[in-house]
Amino acid sequence: MSSWASWQTRDADATEWLDADQMNGRDLERNLRDIRHINAALGWTTFTTRAVLRALRTQPHRAWTLLDVASGSADIPLAIAQAAQRAGIALRVTVTDRSPQIVAVAQARCAGVAGVTVERQDALALPYAAGSFDLALCTLALHHFAPDAATPLLRSLARVGRRVLVFDVVRSPLAYAGVVALTRLARMDPMTCHDGPVSVRRAYSAAEARALADAAGLRHAQVRVGFPYRLSLTADGEAADEAATAGHATERDERGCDAL
Repeated sequence: MSSWASWQTRDADATEWLDADQMNGRDLERNLRDIRHINAALGWTTFTTRAVLRALRTQPHRAWTLLDVASGSADIPLAIAQAAQRAGIALRVTVTDRSPQIVAVAQARCAGVAGVTVERQDALALPYAAGSFDLALCTLALHHFAPDAATPLLRSLARVGRRVLVFDVVRSPLAYAGVVALTRLARMDPMTCHDGPVSVRRAYSAAEARALADAAGLRHAQVRVGFPYRLSLTADGEAADEAATAGHATERDERGCDAL
């Protein structure tokens, strides 16, 4: 991807080593450590935590549930759980990933943390009942899914979550140059040096994310891009939409009764 025009198209052929079915344990540990550092250094942990807390503070005195898919080593959901605790908000977090190796790392890091559980689950085949969670979160993982998988992913999140929050990097040559510089100057693991730039090449544009949301049938979906190259896709889940529909029906019935 050398010319600006080439960045108009997502690089569907590039693959990340982290998506392999089996990885060297030490390489994976170093890669996940690097990802935690990148998330902190580039503000992803703070950005996501603040976004979730804004939702929680709409009803701070109730108990909330959050599902995080493709969680990696759980640094972001852990930060969210700790921030909610500091804010005095009751929150139960379910951390999931499909890789048994990654799940083992996340379980070790979450051991003993109240209100946080870690499960091995495929984001495309979540076993939870409809509307099981108040919030369904996916951070920096959408680009791992090709369009024919990203659409079912979004649909799956909307099925189990009353509110869907998806955050990812936006494809851009400047974002690409930045991650190349960061991973190399910080002398990160070869796996990180490979996967970081590939993540940007595989990332979706705002228009592409909107198309995925439409294809998934997400209700009230909003797609925004903020600095620096942060894509936010938010939507109501199916259960939330059903509740709103039921509420409107009740209002109509009450108005009808009043008119009699």
